[in-house]
Formats: sequence, structure tokens, C-alpha cells
Amino acid sequence: MLSKKWRLMAAEVRFVLKTGRSARQGRVSMRYIPAKHAKAAVIVSTKIARKAVDRNRLRRKAFGALSAPPGGTHLVVIINDKEFDPADIKALCSKLF
Repeated sequence: MLSKKWRLMAAEVRFVLKTGRSARQGRVSMRYIPAKHAKAAVIVSTKIARKAVDRNRLRRKAFGALSAPPGGTHLVVIINDKEFDPADIKALCSKLF
């Protein structure tokens, strides 16, 4: 799990979702914008996992793949399927940054 200083606040997440560029690989989507400090957030919809326990497990799995957010970006990772592979996040980050 990323420490709090590396995570985006709700207003920052909304801004990235509105104005950011998008990328997708496998069952993971990303929205990102350039920024001074690297921060990240993970979104798991209730359509993907109904129970909060399951959503948080997926969120922790995704944050585990993001050991540190890519430098100079605000990044929002959107999980599109319960069976996503954390390697998709690593591959997408290495391709983009």
C-alpha cells in the first residue's frame, strides 16, 4: 500500500479523470496528467466487486504493483475486472513512463 503522501485526494482524482490522458492494457485502465509530485489512486467500482472487502483487496493488489508512482505524474488506475493481473499495471507504467 502506498503511504498517504503518495495518494491522490478526491478533488485531484476528479481533476485527473476529467482532464487526463488515458491508456488501457488488459483489464486495467489508467488516466494520468503531468505534475510536480508523483501521486496515484486506484478506483474499483461496486459493479466490479459488490463487497467492500473484495474492493479493498483488489485495491491493495493494485497498489502493490505500484510500489512507487511514476515520477512527475498524477495517476489514476481503474480496475475493469475482478480477475485483473497486476503485471498489466507494471507493463502499462513501463510503456508510458
